[in-house]
Amino acid sequence: MKRVKILAWVVGIIIWLAIGFLIARGPQPELVVPGEKLWQVGPLKITNTLFTAWISMIIIIVIAYFGTRSMKLLPTGFQNFIEAGFSYVFDQIVEIAGDKNGRRFFTLTATIFFFICIANWIALLPVFNAIGITEDVGHEVFHELSSSDPDKLKLADNGTYEEDHKFAGTKLDSAGGAFVIKNGAKSLDFTVNPGETPAQAADRYYVFLAEKFADFELPEGASVEQPQDASTVKAAADALKADPDAPQLMTSGGEHGIESPGLGETITGVDFSNSQRFGTVIPLFRSAFADVSNTLAIAIVSFIMVEFWGIQSLGIGYLRKFFDFSSPINFFVGFLELISEFVRIISFTFRLFGNLFGGEVLIVMITYIVPFLLVDIVYGMELFFGFIQAAIFALLTLVFAVMATESHGEEGHAEGSDDHRAPEPGASGLPQGAAQVH
Repeated sequence: MKRVKILAWVVGIIIWLAIGFLIARGPQPELVVPGEKLWQVGPLKITNTLFTAWISMIIIIVIAYFGTRSMKLLPTGFQNFIEAGFSYVFDQIVEIAGDKNGRRFFTLTATIFFFICIANWIALLPVFNAIGITEDVGHEVFHELSSSDPDKLKLADNGTYEEDHKFAGTKLDSAGGAFVIKNGAKSLDFTVNPGETPAQAADRYYVFLAEKFADFELPEGASVEQPQDASTVKAAADALKADPDAPQLMTSGGEHGIESPGLGETITGVDFSNSQRFGTVIPLFRSAFADVSNTLAIAIVSFIMVEFWGIQSLGIGYLRKFFDFSSPINFFVGFLELISEFVRIISFTFRLFGNLFGGEVLIVMITYIVPFLLVDIVYGMELFFGFIQAAIFALLTLVFAVMATESHGEEGHAEGSDDHRAPEPGASGLPQGAAQVH
């Protein structure tokens, strides 16, 4: 009986893996660090990470609205759930900062915690990095090769490219007017090489398209990255023409053209109107804090508020810990303190960005390498890490605020502080050493 159970588990796992590889395996990952632009509104570039941050804000507003629209003295239902969460966070903040300062710092600290936590958790939904808008890389390649603007691909005075330029995308199939990435599709890369002319790069591009879309085979030992002779370019063009689903070379109708040395005629464009195209899908939704711009923005907000609270509590005397001219040693220590204040911005930024971007990459890679089997485990880890990163960012903001408002020597006591001292490291549930982190 035991052997039957073991065999059943083994068969079940094999079937589960087979389903994953045949149906649910994602495309070969193309890792992109910055947020990708979805729309342009005047000077504002709306990236997918910024779009996700806005969605997180909307979720918080909706939760707050439905949790408080019919407030009762004895909370029940959803109000009870919301109050329990906020009450727990409030108690932790007050326990660390004291009653007066706890109330004072609660709004910012709690907002940071819930905003980061919700943004991290919704990034685990299946629609993230899966649904998006298509960007036609195939047209972009020919458009830039045929452009008369020398700054497009850094064209030198002698008519050759100064630097290389990589175009990356995926093989897309048409699906009822939309375009979808094929299951398990591999990324396609075409690179313009320095030292070649637009015509030479274009001939290589035609060979590249024939190899990827028309099952054209290069001569033994040849490579798409190398210059192509006339016979290879003609054979590639014939292969594209013979395949009705492949992109087609156009010899008329285009605004710009490239005289092909291999074909002996001017190519005015590449027609991707058939079922296959060289493109990429820009995700509509991507983890908000997998973009360093968003983590930097929230780190700057935290930094500004900490300094504001310090000056508000201690007045101009707050700056004495940075600019103490009483002795050379004190001046040097103050200079180090000033540097450490700004280093916090970098620390905050890259701690959150590194953890969230790393988690995003891990999920994408696991989905591609071992779909279905290990993804659930990684998702569980990311739920935990998403919460922990939100808690760390909020707690460090709170600790730095308490440190900024505590009294320094003869300057007196901090305004609004209950016990006139910063919390001991490790006390009140604060992670050991958190108070020393800059």
